[in-house]
Amino acid sequence: MKTFTLTLLLLCSALGITAQNQANDSIKLDYTKIYALGLDGNPIAALPLLEMAPSRKASQKDLKFKTAFENRFKFTADQSDFLSSRKSKIDDLLLIYRDYWRMSFSNRKDNNDTLIMRNVTHFLKTNFPPAQNLTLNEDSIDVYQKKYITSLGYHTTGFGKTGGLYDLLVWKTEKDTVYKLRYEGKQTPVKIYFMDDFITLGWSEYATLGRYHPAGWATKEALFCVRKSYDTTSETFKVSYLGHEGRHFADYKLFPKLKGVGSADLEYRGKLTELSLYSEEGLFKRIQFFINNANYDSENGHSIAAFCVIRDLSRVFFHNEFEKDLEKWKAIPVRKINKASAKLLEQNTKALQQIPEVEKFIK
Repeated sequence: MKTFTLTLLLLCSALGITAQNQANDSIKLDYTKIYALGLDGNPIAALPLLEMAPSRKASQKDLKFKTAFENRFKFTADQSDFLSSRKSKIDDLLLIYRDYWRMSFSNRKDNNDTLIMRNVTHFLKTNFPPAQNLTLNEDSIDVYQKKYITSLGYHTTGFGKTGGLYDLLVWKTEKDTVYKLRYEGKQTPVKIYFMDDFITLGWSEYATLGRYHPAGWATKEALFCVRKSYDTTSETFKVSYLGHEGRHFADYKLFPKLKGVGSADLEYRGKLTELSLYSEEGLFKRIQFFINNANYDSENGHSIAAFCVIRDLSRVFFHNEFEKDLEKWKAIPVRKINKASAKLLEQNTKALQQIPEVEKFIK
């Protein structure tokens, strides 16, 4: 199974929801907290945040979101249009994953790994004749699930976890090009696949009603980019995609066994790379995103890494363990944050190089 890590990007959902509420709304949903819980694999915990007293006024936008979110997560069965809105040849396989995601969200203490492996194995053996030799292990499922999805004319990442849950990403079209990325003091040509026409962007898309989802990832061979996520002329693309995923691409060679908890170590290094490169406009938005989604106790490598990045920079600038006030961050010159982030990355690199066959470090 190929190693990959995912970059998450804030996207406008089909519902047209924004984090800002109208000034005259009587009720203002805390979208930041709702989405943070979703990205941490815990959207069920966001349901109390949607409760509204009948006497209070709410905007149509908030009511629409409340209905959509509750239809997906409040009831025993999913009552949303998640499956019906994305009809394809993998409907039955996606149904298995959707039910597994919902079960994992509802029973966070239970490990449902064996269940999803058994269900996918049974499905493939029943619906894909070449899978008769499939055995109940991750690598075997990965091979035959890829073959099955490819046989239907689609592309996929395969059978693997993102942030503690088995994920399913499937798309219809892709086109590759070559970018020259600079790392380790030299320019290296790297192939990037730009992907379009997604059937599913995985559990984070499901948990946040499409607001957040993977925007790209790296393997040992190439980078993959969800085309709709980026303006390729923007700083976000150059930093949060090329910089972050280029860091992963290099680290797969530098530290081939580094994985940590849900790739937290790799994400830590990718996030520090971002903060070492961003200009003022992008830097503080990214810091706020890391603050909002930080969780040291999470099973999601992104959440762990976000916490560790803010923790370590807070120690440098504020001499505390975790500074949440963005205004305090904005009082620091951008170049100082850039340089401190680069220094932390350099220190992390030197520390990792002292540990042969290192698998995890920051937690």
